Amino acid sequence: MEVTYECLPKQLAFMRATDEHSCAAYIGGVGSGKTFVLCYQALREVLRPKSVGCITAPSYRMLEDVTRRTFLQLCPESWIKKIHLSDNIVEMRNGAEVLFRSGQDAEPLFGLNLGWYGCDEIGLYKEEVFRELWKRVRNKDESQHRFVVGNPAGPAHWTFKYFVQKAKQYPHAYHLTRATSFENTFLGKSYVEGMAITFDPNSAYYKRYVLGEFVAAEGAYWTSFDSRPIEDGGHVFTIEQVDTLFPPTKPRRFGMVIDFGFEHYFVCLFYVTDGQRIGFFDEYRAQHGLLSTHKQAIKVKREEHTHRFRFMPALFAYTDHDAQVRAELANELDTTLAIACVPADKSDVMEGILLVQSLFGVNRVFVGTRCEQTLIEVPSYASNPKLIAKEGPVKENDDTCDCIRYACVAEMQSAGEFIRYNAPRDDSTEFKERALELIGSQSD
Repeated sequence: MEVTYECLPKQLAFMRATDEHSCAAYIGGVGSGKTFVLCYQALREVLRPKSVGCITAPSYRMLEDVTRRTFLQLCPESWIKKIHLSDNIVEMRNGAEVLFRSGQDAEPLFGLNLGWYGCDEIGLYKEEVFRELWKRVRNKDESQHRFVVGNPAGPAHWTFKYFVQKAKQYPHAYHLTRATSFENTFLGKSYVEGMAITFDPNSAYYKRYVLGEFVAAEGAYWTSFDSRPIEDGGHVFTIEQVDTLFPPTKPRRFGMVIDFGFEHYFVCLFYVTDGQRIGFFDEYRAQHGLLSTHKQAIKVKREEHTHRFRFMPALFAYTDHDAQVRAELANELDTTLAIACVPADKSDVMEGILLVQSLFGVNRVFVGTRCEQTLIEVPSYASNPKLIAKEGPVKENDDTCDCIRYACVAEMQSAGEFIRYNAPRDDSTEFKERALELIGSQSD
């Protein structure tokens, strides 16, 4: 049943990674051979007699028009025993089976017992679908390979958590192979050149869909945020560097800001400020929790912070919710933590967004490495193109950004007049001089 295919170097690297890791991802630009390498790997899987695997796409239309069609084009006819189009099952002559299913929802996947699976266009899936498929691969006598392909969906998407962050933390479990559109030597020269002409090479669209990079979406607000460490000129610091950024020998204040949620996440950010700068050094984030659960988690973190920094705990927290919920939380927190809940100023969302934008531009806002979700959400906090009457952010993966906005409006408005900041950091000297001039005049 052997057959030979000509593959790209990155495709071969991905297939090797599939053999060596629990889950491998091939993330690349348009035309980088994603669906082809998915089907190549699937053909390797069906060489195991009587194996059962599943290939998914975000919708049945994409499954039938693209993914299944590509598989059948690449699969030798001599390998196939029968194609059940109505059931989306392909039987192989060696007893192996390939199920073709939609990845739109997790429920139809319940009950599957698989030896392997492959997902096409993983950036269009819900995380719950990916997690359900993961559970379905449990046949100890088969390969237990999990592999996915797609375009990068941005740093706020769940795929970034698995294939970038977890891949670094658990390199034996997750692996990422990245490929640009230019690496596909099977593409015509005019196609590649046309992409460079049509799409602005400096745009997020080009970096995402041609270079295959996990970048923020078009319309991101806080483009001046620099994810490099502070020692390299960026905005990211470790908790050990708090005393360096905000020396204890000078006036500083520690605080908290809370964004309520149940289906949306409950988020609490812990910050320190000297009135001219603010640093968010820790976060607590939980979903579907009781106030008592959140209270206990906040208590544990505050005790650690108090011991580490030897400071007087914050006496209040800026909160985003209505009076009744604030009263309930105040009752919960006040009895054990002595924290008063102060309503956050939400009167002008865009004013707060522009303030934070300006503060990032002049290096007055910093984010700690412990704020893992914050570091994911900040680069992707973007305008909602569906809003017509007024401008506003996309209300998804924005809870920590709301907290940053609340805290900066409360603590940093006197630090300087905000200015719409769109210039690249390397070309922002004039902007920074003007902003620093304004800050200096207001602090005199």
